[in-house]
Amino acid sequence: MNRLFAYTPTLPQAWGLVALALLSQIAGGAVAGVLMPLIGGAAQAWTVMFSYVLSFALMALIVVRLGGRTAEEVVGVPVRRLSPAVFVLLACLMPALAVTVEPLTAWIPMPDKVKQLFESTFARTLPTFLVAVVVAPVAEEWLCRGVILKGLLRHYAPRKAIIWSAILFGVLHANPWQAIPACCIAIAIGWVYWRTRSLWYCIFMHAVNNGMAFLVLLLFPDAPADATTADLAGGAYAVIYAVAVLIVLLAVLGVRRMTHVEA
Repeated sequence: MNRLFAYTPTLPQAWGLVALALLSQIAGGAVAGVLMPLIGGAAQAWTVMFSYVLSFALMALIVVRLGGRTAEEVVGVPVRRLSPAVFVLLACLMPALAVTVEPLTAWIPMPDKVKQLFESTFARTLPTFLVAVVVAPVAEEWLCRGVILKGLLRHYAPRKAIIWSAILFGVLHANPWQAIPACCIAIAIGWVYWRTRSLWYCIFMHAVNNGMAFLVLLLFPDAPADATTADLAGGAYAVIYAVAVLIVLLAVLGVRRMTHVEA
């Protein structure tokens, strides 16, 4: 298990990891493309989940290989004390932050083909929920914070490490409608990781963010893929946005006060 965290990449090496992750997702998608015509109905969603898990299994093998096998290179992840109060603050922070950064992509028109792709991929099914709220938070936080950001923090100043890891996280999403907000949210997640060195907080933040998106799918089944909070909230949007900004500020101050920067 410790070998999953042994590799500490520099920035060029981190770019290489993201490129490999994208290639592994393409490979996983190719497997799904072969299997999906052979099956039907809900089984297709399980196949997509399988392809996603397969892609990150390949990345795990690559990272273990790159991390080496010597005792000096195997650094592991120490167990750190977790604060329930911090979890509560993070649970408030993530949906508010999602609303706050949403205008950054709301102005980018989404082509109809992309809408159809999003609506077919992010369906209201159990496999979609598992991928979004369980598998993706664990797999992506392991790679982007547990490996990439941890490595960058070893080689660079915290601000540079956090910003570049967030950019790489955005690139991993491979489309602007997810990449831009993902980058902004990753700055918050990276900041929390820098202060605590705990992947559990990061996984939780990621799961809350994706879980809220899935909840919107359930509550607004007829909404298009590019629907925004402004579209769904109507005249109450200004109040919702103002409250979201206030929550973000208070939550960040609270987390900052309740945590300290880990060496």
